[in-house]
Amino acid sequence: WGHPCEMCPAQPHPCRRGFIPNIRTGACQDVDECQAIPGICQGGNCINTVGSFECKCPAGHKFNEVTQKCDDIDECSTIPGICDGGECSNTVSSYFCKCPPGFYTAPDGLKCIDVRPGFCFSTLSNGRCGSQLPQPLSKVQCCCDSGRCWASAPAAAPEMCPIRSTDEYRKLCTVAHMLPARPDLPPARPDVIPPPLFPDVYPPPHPEIIYPSRAPPVHPILPVNLTDYCQAFRHLCRNGRCIPTPGSYRCECNKGFQLHGREECLDIDECERSPCVGGDCVNTQGSYICQCRVGYQSTATRTECR
Repeated sequence: WGHPCEMCPAQPHPCRRGFIPNIRTGACQDVDECQAIPGICQGGNCINTVGSFECKCPAGHKFNEVTQKCDDIDECSTIPGICDGGECSNTVSSYFCKCPPGFYTAPDGLKCIDVRPGFCFSTLSNGRCGSQLPQPLSKVQCCCDSGRCWASAPAAAPEMCPIRSTDEYRKLCTVAHMLPARPDLPPARPDVIPPPLFPDVYPPPHPEIIYPSRAPPVHPILPVNLTDYCQAFRHLCRNGRCIPTPGSYRCECNKGFQLHGREECLDIDECERSPCVGGDCVNTQGSYICQCRVGYQSTATRTECR
């Protein structure tokens, strides 16, 4: 200050945390921590904010405030009742279930499906289960079709099937499409995941006897005629389109959604790429809208500020 100039007295912290003085003007300006701090937000996506920063960690990870990095979540020790009595092994960003006898590991490895044959009842009246079906069925086959109660053994007390549209029903029946329609058929193509085989539920025929229903077909039947999975199971590919493939299916997601795993389309957060110049971005299911600041006007689609 002055002429000739003298240095101003040193100020220990002229700006509050997250800001730094501009060399030219001396005004406090935001620090881009993502650029300024090496190794910050390791394993995740660092997003600068005014006066601070945000760390977006990938699925199966959480932000560690102390190390400022994305740490893997150990689902085996944090999710109660994981793997339904099977053995849980933690992996980077996910986990895998090793299932006990009578249970089948789902194709994605994330749950144990109870395939033990039991007894299915088609009626429930005044809290009593009735009309036992003649054929043995697993709990999934019974409760996800038209059964009202299921029992694991003849002497065991029947348990009520979960009510449709509840979380318990969804948890049990989102695995229904993984059950085979005809377990004795070969897979059609090696690149398509075939429906699993359950040797305990469907015992192989006795080698000396050929039952009429099991006699070798004149023309080999391929799983392409098995089931149209998309017709049979309407809950597949939420927020997308289900496309049947030989012996299986695949999902095509709607605009604004992306495939997560094999059967779920999750919303894309368009706000991550900051599309609203002159406004604030608000993410919506399958899209986003811009809330425009003073001096800007929103377009008809509300996706831009002019």
